[in-house]
Amino acid sequence: MPISFFNPALLFGGLAAALPVIIHFLSRKKVQKQKFSDLRFLDEVQARQARSLGIRRWLLLLLRVLAILALVMAISGPRWGGLATGSSGSRSLIFIIDNSASMNTQQDEGSRLDRAIADCSGMMQTLPVDASVQVIVAGSRTGSLFGDWLPAGTGVVVGLTAIRPSDGAFDLSAVIRETATLVARAPSQPVDVVLISDFQQNPLPNDLQVVADRLLAAGTARIITHHVGEATAGGGIQKIVLPQRALQRGESADLRAMVTSHLPDQVFSLELDGFQVAEAVLAEPSTTPVPLEFSLSVPGPGLHTGFIRKPSDAFGSDDERPFVLTVPTVLTVLLVHGPDRAVDPLAGRGGWRYLGEALAPGSQDGIFRVKDISSGDLTSGDLSAAAVAIFVDPEPLGRRASEALRLWLETGGVAAFLVGEPTLVGYLDSSMLPLLGMVPGVEPVSLQPGQHQRVKVLEPGHPIFAGLGPEAITTFEDITWNRWLKVPAGEAGVVLEMADESPMLLTGELGAGRFVLMPFNLLPFSGKIAASPMALPFFQRLVSWLATGGLRSAAVNTNVGRRASIIPVPWISDLTLENTAQLLILNPAGQQGQNADLVWQGDTPRLVGDVLDRAGFVTFLSGSDTLGIVAAQVPAEESMIDLWEPADWARQLDLYGLEVRGQLASGQGVDLVDTLNGRDLAPWFFGLAFLLLLIELYVGRGVTRRD
Repeated sequence: MPISFFNPALLFGGLAAALPVIIHFLSRKKVQKQKFSDLRFLDEVQARQARSLGIRRWLLLLLRVLAILALVMAISGPRWGGLATGSSGSRSLIFIIDNSASMNTQQDEGSRLDRAIADCSGMMQTLPVDASVQVIVAGSRTGSLFGDWLPAGTGVVVGLTAIRPSDGAFDLSAVIRETATLVARAPSQPVDVVLISDFQQNPLPNDLQVVADRLLAAGTARIITHHVGEATAGGGIQKIVLPQRALQRGESADLRAMVTSHLPDQVFSLELDGFQVAEAVLAEPSTTPVPLEFSLSVPGPGLHTGFIRKPSDAFGSDDERPFVLTVPTVLTVLLVHGPDRAVDPLAGRGGWRYLGEALAPGSQDGIFRVKDISSGDLTSGDLSAAAVAIFVDPEPLGRRASEALRLWLETGGVAAFLVGEPTLVGYLDSSMLPLLGMVPGVEPVSLQPGQHQRVKVLEPGHPIFAGLGPEAITTFEDITWNRWLKVPAGEAGVVLEMADESPMLLTGELGAGRFVLMPFNLLPFSGKIAASPMALPFFQRLVSWLATGGLRSAAVNTNVGRRASIIPVPWISDLTLENTAQLLILNPAGQQGQNADLVWQGDTPRLVGDVLDRAGFVTFLSGSDTLGIVAAQVPAEESMIDLWEPADWARQLDLYGLEVRGQLASGQGVDLVDTLNGRDLAPWFFGLAFLLLLIELYVGRGVTRRD
């Protein structure tokens, strides 16, 4: 470890060591020669004494020079080693305390977070009173603990007691951004940044280079790490995949969980509304996520809360994962069609009546409630009241209706577009495709009489077709087609494709919404789909899959660290949202928190709460009625148990220009200032100077007697 100095400029005082040399040469006596009688033996004695005296005088000169150099070194503030040497005067320090989910892992002496807070407290108590301190807490949310820089002392140590555990992820980008802000307005430079974490192996963020450059431009930040915690065996639930379609009471549904476990034959259980309804066993240990399937009978309509659980281990936060399952009472389908003309068949323009019959055959009781409306009469209120909107060969929408449709989709609406009339090619290219974020360039395709093509299902596992079986898929692919519109796929997903590679079912997203585009209609001129036995299951499955986007607006499964937010849907409650004083939120502990903020996005109401800190259920209420539920889940990356070695983590940051000076020793008794500055060598150099002066006095006495 190198020697450094607090006051390196004082080393120029070492030039004073030349003074004894100069004085020595200036004070030398000139030898005068005198002739005497033959004193040969006396001359020999004097020669020996002169040589001895010369050696002592040179030694005396060396001792004086060394004493001055030692004194100068002592005054310059020498230090041996140190992680952040070179600071003089007051010091600015930022402590970053990781309170992410993985820091909840239990150790012998408590959680990793308990250890981090205790170690930080111990370090702060060793700081001088003129040091300035700030603390960043990094977990579900990242921010400064104090409003401004504070002087070191009891106040900042007591302030650490305000830090609470969270179930969120450690966001390195947010940490560096907050650090850059504090460094830019620090009372002094450079700033020592002490990061206290378990260094879990989370992926590095994509924008790390950008935020690293921001920190480098803000000032001089010297990063030092302090590692807490050891890797422990465990496992947990990292993800839940709910059925990708609207469910109906009594049907069988499958739920998939991605799990890990270090133990063989680990049992995972599915709980719904407080009752265990299924179990699955992970036979072989796995540290990488593997799927487990759970089967359940769909309960009655409503919002159902559930958990997937496993036996608890040292990291209990991921041993149960909450979710919300929606079973709708009805799905209101808004069927928007072009106005019927004299030339249109009884099925209506584009065959929209075929579609209405497929969703609600014979007007029998079922999950779908179809409301048809002419495209010229469409309003934003019609859209906000619908779970799904289906457009069948609509007339060009006006500017107001187009804006309402775009806003509705961006805020979570879902829609299907069946457009196969050749006269609508221009409208698709100029308005509809740009609105959906798709590439224009539609070409009508019409085969000669007697000719036809068939489609191919490119994704048999897609929720629209999943579970139908090979015979049903073959029956669907046997449908013949005569006329369609060839639409460029662009970035949209393609589920069905014609033999000439024309996409026949494209899927995409617009903001929070989801859409499907099918470039055909249901008239016999286009194809035989309306007469196929697959028409009813196909369109019902299509609408059920689309509806999952809208249904999740009131039953939200999201990660801790995001804001709690829902969009109430009409079938949940007939309550109005006018009395905002009744819009309450219950936190995961079941306690009433803040009132929900009501935000209108066009005609769509959204209820917004605070950032989610802990896993569990957040319930939005109007009085005593439930408007929606958010299941806050531990981010999957926090469930991984592997930890970075501090040196490996430092090498990762070094690739982005962020140098980590070193690692603090473990334990609470770290004298932080001495560790950062290194061992003070000034007393040793003062002692050396004193010793050299004592030797110089002793040697000097002998020289004086001989003179």
